[in-house]
Amino acid sequence: MREEVKQQEKSKSNVKSFITTAKKYTNLTELDTTILREFIDKILVSKNPGKRGRGAGDKVQEIEIVYNFIGAFDFGRATLQAQSNQQIAKVGIA
Repeated sequence: MREEVKQQEKSKSNVKSFITTAKKYTNLTELDTTILREFIDKILVSKNPGKRGRGAGDKVQEIEIVYNFIGAFDFGRATLQAQSNQQIAKVGIA
């Protein structure tokens, strides 16, 4: 249980560090390598493209961005969760 609490505290600290870094760039107009290095740990690209593109010959490669402090983050899932939370707030359920 102590190990779990320690992990939770570390995670909380990492999120705070990420937010602090993000706040430095709220009015960002141009992306440069310094900013990318501050935010991104690594970018993983799948070896074999899948055949899920729009056209007959289109292929799509999966890309995963691993951020400093918070690791890989699923923005699509987070967006859906935020929308779901807004719906709940409007209806008054929770």
